[in-house]
Amino acid sequence: MGKINIKLPVLFLVLTIGITLGVQISTIISSDSLRENIRKFNDVLNYTAKYYVDDVDSQKLVESAIKGMLKDLDPHSVYIPAKEQEASEEEFRGNFEGIGVEFQILNDTITVVSAITGGPSEELGISSGDRIVKIDGESCIGFSNSDVIDKLRGSKGTKVTVSIYRPLDREVYEFEIIRDKIPIYSVDVSTMYDGEIGYISLSRFSNTSYDEMINALEDLRKKGVTKLVLDLRNNPGGLLSQAHKISDLVIDGEKLIVDTE
Repeated sequence: MGKINIKLPVLFLVLTIGITLGVQISTIISSDSLRENIRKFNDVLNYTAKYYVDDVDSQKLVESAIKGMLKDLDPHSVYIPAKEQEASEEEFRGNFEGIGVEFQILNDTITVVSAITGGPSEELGISSGDRIVKIDGESCIGFSNSDVIDKLRGSKGTKVTVSIYRPLDREVYEFEIIRDKIPIYSVDVSTMYDGEIGYISLSRFSNTSYDEMINALEDLRKKGVTKLVLDLRNNPGGLLSQAHKISDLVIDGEKLIVDTE
């Protein structure tokens, strides 16, 4: 029994040292691998800049490399250049001038997520799921987000022609759109039905969404609302903080609403 009492602490000590050394070695190898890959990328960029037959735009190469790197991750991990991020944030701040669509590029094709309420595209009947295949007669297949913004944004009163493929009809339609100032409202409709049911249509989660919801609910409360229908159809999303605050309006108690990691 005495021998067992002596060997167990020694064995435990050896295991502890082994695990500690293993973690440290793994960290060193991982760190060395990262440094090696950074060095490799730096070498390729330098060689390309120095020896390529034509002048190269180093910034464009780096941007393309970053996009390529993140392409191997999940579909939701993307790199957004500063210019595109600024344009995206603009849509959640107040208003902008353009044709009034929210879009996403799927399989190299500009796909309309939704036509903004009150904008020129909605008035012409452009809707969710439509695919923009030409802008001013030129193919826009393969456009980046910044390319689309450059082509579709513009001063109020200017015109742009878009060719839209509608999958349900399997037809291509041409629309001449006059650009306009696009108001960014979150609450499209707020009304009463049958004397007690309130209806609110929320089209996005922007900077003003929570305040708009508060105002709409207060107006419905004065009209005697006892039940509420919150319509989120065709809502493409937006600011998480606003979605959280609005959810808290209709979820009681101390319940978990959202968890970010």
